[in-house]
Amino acid sequence: MKNLVSDVDFRAYKKLKKGISVLEQLNASTDESFSKIQQHISDRKVKVRPLYKNWSIGIAASIVLLFGLFSIFGNNNIIIETGFGESKTIALLDGSEVVLNSKSRITYNKENWEDKRTLTLDGEAYFKVQKGETFTVKTDNGVVAVLGTQFNVKSTKDFFDVVCYEGKVGVKTLEKDYILRPNDAVRKVNDDVPKPFEITDVKPTWIDGESTFKSVPIRYVILALQDHYNITFNAENIDSAVLFSGSFPHNNLKVALKTVFEPLDITYFEKEKRNIILRY
Repeated sequence: MKNLVSDVDFRAYKKLKKGISVLEQLNASTDESFSKIQQHISDRKVKVRPLYKNWSIGIAASIVLLFGLFSIFGNNNIIIETGFGESKTIALLDGSEVVLNSKSRITYNKENWEDKRTLTLDGEAYFKVQKGETFTVKTDNGVVAVLGTQFNVKSTKDFFDVVCYEGKVGVKTLEKDYILRPNDAVRKVNDDVPKPFEITDVKPTWIDGESTFKSVPIRYVILALQDHYNITFNAENIDSAVLFSGSFPHNNLKVALKTVFEPLDITYFEKEKRNIILRY
């Protein structure tokens, strides 16, 4: 019988026969089954199957696909980030300038930038804002809003620090709102109440390759060291809340470790590659 039909039709017949579970059909004569197969073959040869159903499904799928592609290409969000020890200077669409510190990221929408100068910051950045509509920096710790000025914002998991170098800066936190003028600053650590303080620098020192701290818990200095030098610390044996005032360079790890830890009488040694143990 296999010689009378094609291999494809014969395999179809075998699958059809195997799939029939009714007992009487299993006991039917071979002639009857063969007649069904011949009819099946004949139908396949002369039947013209309507394709509009498949076309409609294909069109629908194409629409979904195109919609997805337009969603991807229509995403106007710009994301700029830096790696370990890296900084970037970014020119925004309105002529404003952002200097992004290491391990930091900004996100903004280029489509509505002229009408709504708003960006999101995770990390640290120095801003030189052109005058115009309100310029807003959103962070997880608070919101900074200005018209045209120069200021620095650092926002990490539990640390928030804003410094005004020129013009006037509005800072909004959950606890209180602040207006900063040149040399004014405000800092929030953990869940403590934000504390205003003053600075004397005319711009952030990290822009010139040196990180400076004023009465900052040592754990945040350690995080800054990690971001700049791509290293890790084991600080289980020290008091991470002790305050540090000073600075470290970005281009020499040995000098950086010495200037940070020796004034605090903290010893340090490299147990594994790029893993430094701290203790008293």
